[in-house]
Amino acid sequence: MASSYIAWYLFLAGAGGGAFVIGAFVDLALRFKDPACLARVSSVTDAGLVAGPALVALGSVFLVLDLGAPERAFAVFLSPVTSVLGFGAWSVAVFCFAAVGALVMGIVQDTRTGRAVEFVLQVVAMAAALCVIGYSGVFLSLWPAVPFLNTPFVPVLFTASALATGAAVLIVVGFCRQNRPEVEEGLGGLVMLDLMLVVVEAGVLAAFLLASAQAGDAVGASADALMTGRFAGAFWLGAVGLGLAAPFVVDVASRRSFDPLVLAIGSCCTLAGGICLRYVLLLAAVRFNLVGMTPLPFWL
Repeated sequence: MASSYIAWYLFLAGAGGGAFVIGAFVDLALRFKDPACLARVSSVTDAGLVAGPALVALGSVFLVLDLGAPERAFAVFLSPVTSVLGFGAWSVAVFCFAAVGALVMGIVQDTRTGRAVEFVLQVVAMAAALCVIGYSGVFLSLWPAVPFLNTPFVPVLFTASALATGAAVLIVVGFCRQNRPEVEEGLGGLVMLDLMLVVVEAGVLAAFLLASAQAGDAVGASADALMTGRFAGAFWLGAVGLGLAAPFVVDVASRRSFDPLVLAIGSCCTLAGGICLRYVLLLAAVRFNLVGMTPLPFWL
């Protein structure tokens, strides 16, 4: 049985990292140019600079809970930085510290030097966030003992899902702050981005499943379990129905008739589908490849 803590970590770290990357990209771009499209959405995407590190930090708590002992988590930092595991652990730490540092500098230092330090910290945090988003998928894809996940499609899928759920986090937070007129306008500006990210995620997932179904043996068995077997209900209703179909329909409808509440509901569906996707992928791989995705193997 796959650990639910691992699934929650993968979800929170991906969504948090995705929200921060989108927010930081808009914020950094606006420092050099002021295009109307970016200025319009910045009132919403700025929330990613706060929500991003908060979600990644919360996800790290789930990893510690999964291990059952904090000292095991600290031991990960002793792994060689050149390993995927050590690189991922330090990426999480650097991201959280740099992101919080940039926020603090932006608040307390309204000087030229302070703004320069904030800029550098935000660039470092954005680079680390991209590593946080990608390393879990890379790590899982390097396991020959789990052939279902041992494919380049997994890192791409996790990255696409991270950006889609990150955008969903921004929309949900923006909906909760829509008492500000500029926020409601910014929500409307994110509809097209959200739609594009959902389409990309759906395309990568379809390619991954097609390749898996044609692979045969254990990989094909896992794909069958996901699409027609014991995990089919959670996959089709949760990962596909809630995570992809519902937000796609909402985004298409929002382009014609914008309603913040409907858009927020679609984003909540994206988030629910995101956790379902990670959970069923782990379950299908574990069940049919006879590999226990226990806490220690995931880390060590």
